[in-house]
Amino acid sequence: MQLLGFVVAVLAASSLAASNDSDDIQRKLDSDLQWGTYRPNLYFGTRPRLPSSLLSGLIWFGLDNQRNWQNTRHSCELGDNLLEYGYSRHNGRDFGEQLMVDQDQGVEIKSEFIKVPGERGGSWAVRFSGRTLEENVQGVSLAYYFGLEGNGTMALDVSKRMAKITGETPDLGPFRIRIVPAKHNQSPPLHPALQKTKGIPEAVKIAGIAMDVPKKNVWRARDLFQEKLIKHAQQQANAILKNTDGKGPLTGSVLFQLENEGEDSSNSNLFFAQMMVHGEFAFDVIYECEDTSAAIKSGDIGALASNRRKEFDIQFDAVFGLGEKGFDEEEVEIAQKALSSLIGGIGYFYGSSLVSDEPKPEYGDIDETSEPRLSNPYSLFAGTPSRPFFPRGFLWDEGFQLLLLSRWDADLSMDVLRSWYHTMDKNGWMAREQILGEEARSKVPKEFQIQYPNFANPPTLLFAVQALVDRLEAVSTAGMVDQLAQVYSTQGRHNSATEQTLTREYMQDLLQYSSRQLEFFMRTQAGEPLPGSLEHGYRWRGRTVDHTLTSGIDDYPRARPPSTRELHVDLFSWVTYMLSVDTELAAFARNGLELNQTREQQLELHLQLLDELHWNSERNMYCDVTVQPRDGYDELEDEGESEESVFVCHKGYVSLFPMLLGLVPPESPKLGHILDMIEDPDELWSEFGIRSLSTQDEFYGKGEDYWRGPIWININYLVLSSLHKHYMSDGPHQEQANRIYNKLRQNLVRNILDQFRQTRFFWEQYNPHDGHGQGTHPFTGWTSLVVLIMAEKY
Repeated sequence: MQLLGFVVAVLAASSLAASNDSDDIQRKLDSDLQWGTYRPNLYFGTRPRLPSSLLSGLIWFGLDNQRNWQNTRHSCELGDNLLEYGYSRHNGRDFGEQLMVDQDQGVEIKSEFIKVPGERGGSWAVRFSGRTLEENVQGVSLAYYFGLEGNGTMALDVSKRMAKITGETPDLGPFRIRIVPAKHNQSPPLHPALQKTKGIPEAVKIAGIAMDVPKKNVWRARDLFQEKLIKHAQQQANAILKNTDGKGPLTGSVLFQLENEGEDSSNSNLFFAQMMVHGEFAFDVIYECEDTSAAIKSGDIGALASNRRKEFDIQFDAVFGLGEKGFDEEEVEIAQKALSSLIGGIGYFYGSSLVSDEPKPEYGDIDETSEPRLSNPYSLFAGTPSRPFFPRGFLWDEGFQLLLLSRWDADLSMDVLRSWYHTMDKNGWMAREQILGEEARSKVPKEFQIQYPNFANPPTLLFAVQALVDRLEAVSTAGMVDQLAQVYSTQGRHNSATEQTLTREYMQDLLQYSSRQLEFFMRTQAGEPLPGSLEHGYRWRGRTVDHTLTSGIDDYPRARPPSTRELHVDLFSWVTYMLSVDTELAAFARNGLELNQTREQQLELHLQLLDELHWNSERNMYCDVTVQPRDGYDELEDEGESEESVFVCHKGYVSLFPMLLGLVPPESPKLGHILDMIEDPDELWSEFGIRSLSTQDEFYGKGEDYWRGPIWININYLVLSSLHKHYMSDGPHQEQANRIYNKLRQNLVRNILDQFRQTRFFWEQYNPHDGHGQGTHPFTGWTSLVVLIMAEKY
């Protein structure tokens, strides 16, 4: 506590300077992060962190099959069956590179994204290079587009060498764009039968199309491009058949080569530049702000990318030190891809969410809630668990994702954290799934779009808050001010003034958000007292017979049928964990002493009630609880309660939560029983990780089988983290804790890396019988925690 007091004193002494400087520092950070690959639902796309602004994206399709245009690539889709895509390096700031291998469309594309700092977010460029695959005869159609969702002007100018776009918006100011095909690009070969046919358009390096579309439809660029393609193809087909007496042939390279259109328009807001290529190819997209110091030349892109690549490798080694852990070059590269794909999944989202003003009725009750409404539009800067399947923010996932991101770039992670907390309403509620705008809603079935104000979600954002608290507590008194700079950026990569200035204000803000969210949980998720008791636990709202989606572990077995009298041990554990974090935050905050004392009392009570309510001494495990009628009870003859509480016990992730969150004391006999359960191959242990449900459970592998056996990396990470932090060096179970930790870490790392080698993807979950990846892919949300597991940073 003396150390904590000293830290608080140092922070308080600098609070005036922090208040004066924080706005300037935040503006600089916003400028540094303004542009990025913030459209993670696309194979490649950019946008600024501004609402209703300038969007861009890549489109392609192969020309061998005339129907390929119907499967034009744009947004990441599982059905596209790409052999590989995902970032191999991405630093979250000014560099990202990825390889996309599309066998069905016969092309391999590499993207290299770089940024140069300057006013209004600076300038950026991306170099696309690649080749058509050997089996591809006619080549591929490539297109890059820019679309303006908000106010502003743009104009198109196309020459034989490049397409130019000049424009201006209130937020970006004047800008200029160049789309430049490489000189060595080769056009698709013209079929011999068409070489002397009249009306065949001459092959060009690049063609430009300008369109005026409703602003709300700019995100539908692919659909609009396809409409243009098919209309043009029909015209070309008619002309060719007419000039060849109906013989053709109708080849894709001729049908789909567009002509310049709309250059003279002053009202266009959507621009496409199309390039038809065969063999090796490249083209550059260069966006420049009006700041001449941020100008980019095509010749500079390769050198900038090369330097950033080297810097990334140096920083990755400094932060994670995997070579020192014994991992070879290939294994380090896989870890780099895990981190980079997590960062490449960060997006900026803006729009309205579909929300209900009324709580969702309980299971079995008639749903008479009024129609949901669209909220006022708001923004979110967040990670995404899976670019093709979950390309939006999920509250339950984000906290795990921030654990890795904060190790790499804590400024960036704090910006994500702050963005999430800014979505919190006055009652402490945050929507568990952020489906903002029409583009996001287009990927989600309607029945899952509505967000209810009585639905909670595991408060995993506190993992990032806890990490900050841990770093503050670890700061020694020697060189205090200098070391405070390392609280955010452990490698000193970023501006230390940022960290020193914002630390104080962050802590105060985080306490307010944390306390508000805690009070929301304690108020809205409270359960009813059990028979014969005055104490109550907590119950997830949103239960159905087979699902508790709000818990995050959707189909994990619970009481059947659902009841408003049940209590959930995982939720009780989360609330207790929230109290522990709030207690620590209060110790750092201004005027936090009184709150600290209150939270300590609440925490002590909850730790006691956790055992009283949820520990089953007969089964030696933590269990849910429900209430049922007493057998043989006769209200005329029997005294006492007509109902009794019963344990609902399913060995698996739910029964581990008190240990996962460090709530079980190291010396407790209960810990021994929990570790035995984990280590037992007939229960949870497998050679590929800890199963989500015991093999002995009646629901193991049944039904949807989502959280009823498969191995999930987020929970396995929590097992390792808790063992490492709490149980390997203290208490009578150290030997067992160390044995489990070492073997589990080895099994997880081996299997995840093996599966990546075989499939080129990280997976949502892993099969408990043979370890193969399953579920959606690529899944680079919490599965990327393998990097921290390899580095042993928890």
